[in-house]
Amino acid sequence: MKYYDIINSAIVSERQILKANPNTSFALPLSDAALADLNMAKLLEDPRPSYNADTQTVIEGSVEERDGSYYQTYSVIDRSAEAIANDLANKKSQVRAQRNARLTETDWAMMPDSPLIDYDKGLMASYRAALRDVPAQAGFPNNPLPEGPDQRPSGAGMSGDIDNPQPSIPFDSWTYNSTDFVWEPPIPKPDGNAVWDEYAYQADNTTGWVTIGI
Repeated sequence: MKYYDIINSAIVSERQILKANPNTSFALPLSDAALADLNMAKLLEDPRPSYNADTQTVIEGSVEERDGSYYQTYSVIDRSAEAIANDLANKKSQVRAQRNARLTETDWAMMPDSPLIDYDKGLMASYRAALRDVPAQAGFPNNPLPEGPDQRPSGAGMSGDIDNPQPSIPFDSWTYNSTDFVWEPPIPKPDGNAVWDEYAYQADNTTGWVTIGI
């Protein structure tokens, strides 16, 4: 909680108030009456405005008094072209590094002594080609990286006894889409926040997604 010093038009903390009044005993949290005696008030906050994080930022505005209460306001301003360009360059560098790491991790699959059969080696070769093409794709660097045939998703069960959690297992029901380079669940993901429970699907093939959050 922040507070507003009405006389000095300053935002202060509870610690600053206590330090400035060493001979006064305050009940905590500070009451409206105690704050009024010090010509202070609780500082409320306006909702932060929505903004485009790529091109804008939110800054604190002035403190406004409304019906005896004090509010911290916020405003949206455009980021500088230089800052936007630097962030984009850094993000491109990070995605390229992630892409390069995946290429290095899968080099073994292309070796003459690779244990993969021709079909699987072909899948891996196509995946690696997709990785190399990432910087040339429209939307780079904001697209997710292609998923590899060796990256089958896995996770813990979400519908078990909370005192005896189910261990993480591979999602054996998911299939690999070698055209779009993505692993796909047998049931489309519903709207909102949901996680896959392979245990639930194996018990009942009509279910599998567990909604989380509100």
